[in-house]
Amino acid sequence: MKIVLLKDLHKVGRKYDVVDVADGFALNSLIPSKSAEAATASTIARYNKLREVEVAARAAIEEEVFSKLDVITGNTYEITAKANEQGHLFAAIHKDEIIAAVKAQAGINLDPSYLHLDAALKQVGTFEVPLKVRDQEKMITVEIKAA
Repeated sequence: MKIVLLKDLHKVGRKYDVVDVADGFALNSLIPSKSAEAATASTIARYNKLREVEVAARAAIEEEVFSKLDVITGNTYEITAKANEQGHLFAAIHKDEIIAAVKAQAGINLDPSYLHLDAALKQVGTFEVPLKVRDQEKMITVEIKAA
């Protein structure tokens, strides 16, 4: 059965792809969970338009981030979190918190795929986080302070 995926699914396809899956998988799992829709001419056309809009929006965000890369990397972004006396955080800092700090302090939206954080930050201190946009890789400075 041909379906249009409404979100990324591991080993099935990406959002708005038209894929062919087993009838039972589509009818019993994907369609009831709103992860896919049956692929008709009208749904394919509708989701192709949505894909184009989403790609254009993503390109605009990427262009904005690329043009302001020096401003983003020139600042130090402060995050305050609860920590014990040894400086270990009670809750680790992930990409989402870093993106929120950049948005709050610089007013720029980042896509999570731009940040290449190997592991969550679990201590108080200053850290360099790689930011890769297009072919340029720069480091942003994140300072974590104890609350």
